[in-house]
Amino acid sequence: MTITPPGRMLQQLVTGPTLVSHVLWLDRIGSTNAEVARRAADGAPEGLLVMADVQTAGRGRQGRSWQAPPGTSLMCSLLLRPRHGIDDVALLPLLMGLALVEVAETLVSGAQLSLKWPNDLLADGRKCAGILVEVPATGVVVVGAGVNVDWRGVVRPAEIDAAVSLSEVGRGAVQRWELLPALIERFDQRYGEWCEHPRAFLPAYRERCATLGERVRVVQHDGSALLGTATCVTDDGALQVDLDGDVITVRAGDVQHLRHR
Repeated sequence: MTITPPGRMLQQLVTGPTLVSHVLWLDRIGSTNAEVARRAADGAPEGLLVMADVQTAGRGRQGRSWQAPPGTSLMCSLLLRPRHGIDDVALLPLLMGLALVEVAETLVSGAQLSLKWPNDLLADGRKCAGILVEVPATGVVVVGAGVNVDWRGVVRPAEIDAAVSLSEVGRGAVQRWELLPALIERFDQRYGEWCEHPRAFLPAYRERCATLGERVRVVQHDGSALLGTATCVTDDGALQVDLDGDVITVRAGDVQHLRHR
């Protein structure tokens, strides 16, 4: 179990030569994304970072709940006010995913780390982090991340039993307070690159995307499912799936890898 650092220490961990302008740490909150959106509506500047030890109403894609026991996970949301249009903003979940896997690779040894399109970090094929990007108002983007850092000894509810934490797959414990500054620094670098050249990061993302080449099942918002092979992440961040000769473009949906099932 990690210990929450004092506020001043937390501020020093993530501020300095990065885009983070202010850090808010909360022991308990409904959703860090919702809190950032609320403060954005009140005029909070770009770079506000909200973190919580426990989320009671955390959300993943398609409205799924995201909860974790105290002290086990890194849950944070960052306020951005990018100049780019909505098409480029759709790339931000992939951008944060790339920054996260790049940092995790420096902290975890002995595990295969990869990305599942569009917003999951996998460790040895099991989910260990999720990303949720929302646009609550014009010109406002909230980038949220939930990372399972150390779940050793934690009794898990059935709905997250298949998930895993970084400390469980690596050869040593990972601490939230070493992951956080490294992630902020790397995302800041990638975000600065994205602001100048929004698609420059995509080759690096594709190299780490385990979805490509996989037999997948894509559940769409209307509940219908498609079966095929994922072939490409396009320049606008969509996934192309070959349905046995008929290639379709998926912009949103729940993707399941089927090859190893």
